[in-house]
Amino acid sequence: MLLAPNEHDTRCTLADWLELQAILSTRRVGSKGDLLSALDIASDDRTERYSEDPETGITLDQSILEESRNELVLSVFDELEFRAKCLGDAYPFAVDSTRMVLRAAFRDEPWHYGQVTYTFCLLTSAMRLNVLADVKALNAEEKEIALHFQVCACLAAGGYFGGAVCSFGFPRGNASAFLPALKSAYGRFGHGDVKEVIEAGHPEKVKDSGIDVIAWRDHPDGLPGKLYSLGQCASGKDWVDKPVSPKVGMFHGTWFSTAPAVHCLPALFIPFLVHADVSEPPNDSYDTARRRHIAYREREFGVLFDRLRIAFHAATCMAGDQDRRDIVDGAALAANVADWVNRTVSKVLGQARTQ
Repeated sequence: MLLAPNEHDTRCTLADWLELQAILSTRRVGSKGDLLSALDIASDDRTERYSEDPETGITLDQSILEESRNELVLSVFDELEFRAKCLGDAYPFAVDSTRMVLRAAFRDEPWHYGQVTYTFCLLTSAMRLNVLADVKALNAEEKEIALHFQVCACLAAGGYFGGAVCSFGFPRGNASAFLPALKSAYGRFGHGDVKEVIEAGHPEKVKDSGIDVIAWRDHPDGLPGKLYSLGQCASGKDWVDKPVSPKVGMFHGTWFSTAPAVHCLPALFIPFLVHADVSEPPNDSYDTARRRHIAYREREFGVLFDRLRIAFHAATCMAGDQDRRDIVDGAALAANVADWVNRTVSKVLGQARTQ
């Protein structure tokens, strides 16, 4: 059910493919052999003994091509080890780089919400990038992505900032209109005067003004001057076109007579990995290229929450005591994300058996 990757894909894209293979295969395993077989399927000339270098036109011996393939597989397992190291038990896979095998290690009794949110983001990425082939049965699940991703983002914000989180993105669970929802959110925040009406000249029909997640961390005195963040969720592949930082000034200046704060951390939540498109650098290490790329993105987007960070911080949030979870919107809905993951995997496996 997975579209075959090709050798020009980045190590990150190929690592995603192998994770999906491990989740969606009946053996719950993805291996070097699976990846090489998939690459063979995608390459028309792999049955030939010789192949031509597309840049130089030089004919290459097959042994050179196989060596290149092996280096590619090693880079994929290096990426998988990086993910496992970042997440610990929040990573829903077990990596065996010696045997070059990846096993699904998803815990469901009780749920591990780091694993749940990671798997949700992985499946969402696959659906948004059309990696899953002909899965028409997932129309209902695809329509639910935005709602569940909002939950994942709120959990991540709660775990990272260590305070309260308001889920403000449209559609809101309580179906409240824009200004009433804004007044409710900043009533919780404790400072800032929301305008009573939408003034003439401003947009009359406003959903969320580009803000999905409002997060802050109070001091014991409950007074202004605190950690404060406005974030946007972007579950589509066009996330690079959605920085929230330009919207902060407009948000405060348009909808408040007294702004809640001057200093605010912009944040972006995505189900992908920020470094997904980083290729192997010819004259530097991949680790260095990945670090530079994320620093580059930070200059535009602020605090970045990708799949790895969402999973880690969501796990932190859900492992906290009930009082901490009670001030994070979405914490009570985390089980719905787990149900979506189970339902989606079951439907894909069922679809595969009928074909």
